[in-house]
Amino acid sequence: MNAALKICQERFDALLPAEAPDDSEAEREWLEHAAEQLVRGADVSWKRRYSKPITVTAGQFATYLQGHLNQRQIDGEDKRDSFARLVLAAVVGSQSESHSHAGDLLGSERPVQTLEQIAIDMLRPYAVDAVAAEREEREDDVDGGL
Repeated sequence: MNAALKICQERFDALLPAEAPDDSEAEREWLEHAAEQLVRGADVSWKRRYSKPITVTAGQFATYLQGHLNQRQIDGEDKRDSFARLVLAAVVGSQSESHSHAGDLLGSERPVQTLEQIAIDMLRPYAVDAVAAEREEREDDVDGGL
């Protein structure tokens, strides 16, 4: 009887779908790549099978970033009037001044990495869905090649 149960269990196990891969690494990679795109001014899009495409635009990121920067001002973290100085540097100043004031506004000596982290925070709720969309696209490419 035990042998029969073992055979049945093996047959049942063989019918189960393969375990889903751990997406934490894939999500991290997607977040880093998508954040870089947003920081560079490009939109980020993906489409799940049987669903409408989803896009996070560079404009949406700018709005999110503006909210972040506004909160830093509200919290009193813009001690050098960096918003005003950034505008002045952009109009009549130098690139290095702009970079310095942007870093002050962000509270970081590494403004590009800080912008990417802010973008990652914005994109995090989408990561699971976007990675699943990429996986579906790869599956469709494999199925289409048969």
